[in-house]
Amino acid sequence: MSESKRDFVALRLDEVIHELEADAPVDDETAGTGRPKGALVTAQRHRAEIDTADDAGVDRIAAAYPQIDEAWRGR
Repeated sequence: MSESKRDFVALRLDEVIHELEADAPVDDETAGTGRPKGALVTAQRHRAEIDTADDAGVDRIAAAYPQIDEAWRGR
């Protein structure tokens, strides 16, 4: 796998994270803890993994985000 797919997925994950952070509601469970949960946490974890993931890992992470996977295939 070329480095370009890894870079492509990483950049798109950064965009997903930015959107999730902007839209993240503060609820009773996370208020004051500084710990987001749900989709944001998952996206952040995937972003942290992408730099060291093998080819199958990059594919797995991309597949978890249909919009990223479709954008890659549509290139």
